[in-house]
Amino acid sequence: MESTKPYISHFLRNVFQGPREWYLFFITTALVLFGYILGQIPFTIMLFMAAVGEDGSLNPDTLAEVSSNLDFGAMGYDLNLMLAVVMLMFITALGALWLFLRLFHKRDIKSLITPLARVNWSKVFFSFFLWLGFTFILEMVSYMMEPESYTLQFQGGKFFVLVLLCLTLLPLQTSFEELFFRGYLMQGFGLMARSKVVPILITSVLFGLMHGMNPEIEQFGFGIMMTYYITVGFFLGVITLMDDGLELALGVHAATNFFSATFATYDGAALQTYAIFKTEVVDVALMLPVFLGCAGLFIFICWKKYNWPGWQRAFGQIEPYTPEPEPLPWEETGVLDDTTFPTDEDRV
Repeated sequence: MESTKPYISHFLRNVFQGPREWYLFFITTALVLFGYILGQIPFTIMLFMAAVGEDGSLNPDTLAEVSSNLDFGAMGYDLNLMLAVVMLMFITALGALWLFLRLFHKRDIKSLITPLARVNWSKVFFSFFLWLGFTFILEMVSYMMEPESYTLQFQGGKFFVLVLLCLTLLPLQTSFEELFFRGYLMQGFGLMARSKVVPILITSVLFGLMHGMNPEIEQFGFGIMMTYYITVGFFLGVITLMDDGLELALGVHAATNFFSATFATYDGAALQTYAIFKTEVVDVALMLPVFLGCAGLFIFICWKKYNWPGWQRAFGQIEPYTPEPEPLPWEETGVLDDTTFPTDEDRV
């Protein structure tokens, strides 16, 4: 029988390592968003350049079209170049998060990942390859069912550059999203919540809204895609609290985007790349239940592997934080002298 003990989330308690006034979270979030917008400048310039006609005038209809579908190839741009340009906005946002976390909260970026002394990289790689395996198997099943919907578009040199970009820049993009949503914001909302479900839900909705400008929204519909993004965010939040650290979520997110960028892409995808295949059919109605099945299997495997104690870790109450009192001088040294002898006030 599962224990009803209110397990302490040491991951959420990392927020108590430094200043935690509400306005610091507001200012830091605003500056991170400013860093994100700042990194979009080169991307925005290239979009405007693609919408300029032969006569040198800007065509508003063309600008609206290229902004909605982000078909970089049709714009005449190299897809690897555009992938690097898109990644820039996440790199500047990640830099802003690192900087202002240190300046305002006096905390290291590691506090957004784990309450332990070191990041457990074995968990990052385990979740990466496990989720990559799930995704590969599902894509192979899809290929065997409808091989005619797949087009081989492998280009050796460009694919090699793509893999290098995906191994260097893409992890920065996925890491920013995890550090910001499942790390910084979830720890922050955990300060004012009594239930662990509250920070998971809030950050999942915000995670979905962040993807609201993705071209998939335009192509497949706001309702179904937003449900998918929020569900993904909820799953990543659950495994973060169940494992009391961000490592598993970092691996899953990186695997998802790595596979999408390198193996199979489609028209309207947020990441337009020189992937090995291009598919013409995307069954969005099937996407959510398949994801839920994979998420359930992933949780089951990790539950057994890491001996998770119970659902209370993710859905239980948040215990009030009572910081340990500062040790008195004689408690640290074990020596009593004229300067450390306890006063009546100390005894109280």
